[in-house]
Amino acid sequence: MPKRRHRGRKRFGWVDRPADVERTLNRCPHPTFQHAAAHLKGTGAGGIYLWHKTVEQVVGRFPMNTQTIGDCVSHGAAGAVQTLMCVEIVEKNDPEKWIAEVATEPIYAGSRVEVGRGQLGDGDGSLGSWGAEWVKEWGILLRQKYGQYDLRRYSGAKAKEWGRARNGCPDILEPIAREHPVRTVSLYRSYDEARDGLANGYIPTVASMQGFTTTRDGEGFLRPSGRWPHQMYFVAADDEYRRPGLLCVNSWGNDWVTGPKRHGQPQGSFWVDADVVDGMAGQGDSWMHSNFDGFPRQKLDHMLI
Repeated sequence: MPKRRHRGRKRFGWVDRPADVERTLNRCPHPTFQHAAAHLKGTGAGGIYLWHKTVEQVVGRFPMNTQTIGDCVSHGAAGAVQTLMCVEIVEKNDPEKWIAEVATEPIYAGSRVEVGRGQLGDGDGSLGSWGAEWVKEWGILLRQKYGQYDLRRYSGAKAKEWGRARNGCPDILEPIAREHPVRTVSLYRSYDEARDGLANGYIPTVASMQGFTTTRDGEGFLRPSGRWPHQMYFVAADDEYRRPGLLCVNSWGNDWVTGPKRHGQPQGSFWVDADVVDGMAGQGDSWMHSNFDGFPRQKLDHMLI
């Protein structure tokens, strides 16, 4: 009898609140990628950029979480930031800088409470803009112990408790997180902008209502289907192939999706067609992450193709 394949339960958690996104934009020094990175326009055209391979080189595997509550915003943000870290480590040839993965629970709680001021009550969910603002203004914590707080393993229960309107990220952890902020976050709105960001080593989250099937086609893509109020992140771009697209990493573990893969993509990931990315990013809550003040053009020697 063939082994039954487990399919992870779909869990979401992105909240669509354009007015709150606008408030974050008003607080950002570089609110939109289109303007902050105008000098990067077209730099990714015709290229292939596979940062999942850089992550595997640094970490030894590709980290893949399985969310258990509606905290997808924190998983997308954490994945984008730790990919950004890996790109920097390889480019600077500093392998000892890698310590651990980025913890999701502080991002989830901080985005909801410290940034969002508890507006969402005690239910699940957050905004992409709130997650981006947290990692920029408050920073990140890693999957390790900080005194009495053990973040070595993902805990949906801890995320849920910390994310309650009257809780938030524990105060004692905030100064530690502030030591490691993301320098710039900017809203992007198209496939071309996401591709150009990836070409220069910047990593985008993507939040939208776009859903997908769960079986990849012969080229590794999923077909758009249904509605997912969900945040994920993009880790690679292929603009050379006859079918341009971005590689999307989900937070439902390895076995929620089946079908062919290419470019050594991780389990649990899928390619998204360029026009579909346009629709997703066009919903107005998808963010590019940079470890610089702005988005300088980078000549990246370590380009695994």
